[in-house]
Amino acid sequence: MRWGIFSLSQTPDQDVVVQTIDEHMEQYKLAEDLGYDSIWLAEHLFSTYGIVTSTQVLLAAVARATKKIRIGSAISVLPFNHPLRTAGDFGFVDVLSNGRLDFGVGRAYQPHEFTALGLDMSKSREMYTEALDIILRSWTEEKIDNPNGEFWKIPVEVEVLPKPVQKPHPPIWSATVSPESFIAVAESGYNLIMGAPFAYRIYREEWVDKMAESIGTYEAHCVEIGRDPKAAKRLMLVPFYCDTDAERARSTFGAYVTWFYRKVSGHQLGAKKEEVIVKGYETAMSGNLKSMKEGYLEYDMLHKYGAICASDPDGCADFLINLQKKLGIDEFVLWTSVGGLPHENCVNSMKLVMERVVPKVEAACGIKASTAAA
Repeated sequence: MRWGIFSLSQTPDQDVVVQTIDEHMEQYKLAEDLGYDSIWLAEHLFSTYGIVTSTQVLLAAVARATKKIRIGSAISVLPFNHPLRTAGDFGFVDVLSNGRLDFGVGRAYQPHEFTALGLDMSKSREMYTEALDIILRSWTEEKIDNPNGEFWKIPVEVEVLPKPVQKPHPPIWSATVSPESFIAVAESGYNLIMGAPFAYRIYREEWVDKMAESIGTYEAHCVEIGRDPKAAKRLMLVPFYCDTDAERARSTFGAYVTWFYRKVSGHQLGAKKEEVIVKGYETAMSGNLKSMKEGYLEYDMLHKYGAICASDPDGCADFLINLQKKLGIDEFVLWTSVGGLPHENCVNSMKLVMERVVPKVEAACGIKASTAAA
C-alpha cells in the first residue's frame, strides 16, 4: 500500500497566491519527512479552480526540494501542448528528480479551456492518443518523426533530450472513470488513476459500486487479452480531512469542499450547461448535470455518499478500508488542501493520517506499508 498527497493549488483569494504556493511547498517537504510515498499535482487553465498551468514547472521545483518521495502529474493534459515539448519537459523532470517521476496523463474535461485555446474538445481523445505515442517514442527511440500526424506533424527526424532516467520510461498512469476508459487502460497496460470527485459526479450514490463494476470489466478484459490484471497499479484520489474530533472535521471541511464541487461542476458543463453535451464526454457531462439538478453536490450529500471523507482517525480509516476492499486500491492519494483549506489544518491532517489512519488501514487490509519514502 502506498500513500500520497494531491494538490490543485486552489487559491480562491488571488491576493495570497505567493503565500499559498509557499505553504504548499512546505506540505510537499513535510510529506516526505512524514513517510508519504508520493506527491501528485494537477494543471488547469484560466480559473481559480487551479492556478498551476503546467505540472512540469511545479514538479521541477518539488523535485529539487525533495530527495526520495515520488512525484507525479495527475494529470498532464496532452492535447494542450506540443508532445515534443511535453516529452522534453517531463524527461527533464525525471532527470531533476533522479528517476522519481510518475507520468499521469489525460485529455481534460473543462470546455472553457479548449475554447480559449481554440481546440475542438470533441477531438480530445484522438489528440491524446497521438500525443502519447509521440511522447513514448521520444523517450524510447534515438530520433523520431511524425510526418503524417493528424494534429502534430514532425516532418524531419528529431532527437528529444534529455531522455528520462527511468528505463524504458517513467511509469504511465491514465485517468480512468468511464467504462470505455477502463477498457482502454486494460489494453494499454498503464496504471489507473481513479478519483472520487469524478466518479461521484457521474454516478452519485452508486459511484463505488459502479467503479467496482468497471474494475471487474477491466480485469476480465485483461484476462481475455492475456494481460495480468494485477500488474497495473490502482490509485484512488479522495478529498480528505482528518481531525481528532469527527464533527469538527466535518464542519471545518464543509465550505472548502463545497466550493470545489460547485466550481468543478460548473466548469465541466461550461457556460451553456445542458444545451451542449460534447461528443466523447456524454457520460461525464450528463451525469454531472443530473448531480447538480438533484442536489447531490450539497455538502450533506457529499458526506453521506462518500464523495469526500472528513472524520476522526477511526472514521477516516474505516472509509479507506471499505474502498480498498471493494476496489483493490494500491495507492490512496489524499487531497486535503481543497479550496484553500488553511495550511495549519492541512499539516495537522497529514500528521494524523500517518500516525493513526495508515496503521489501521494496513492492518485491516493485511497490506504492508511501502518504504519508498521512509
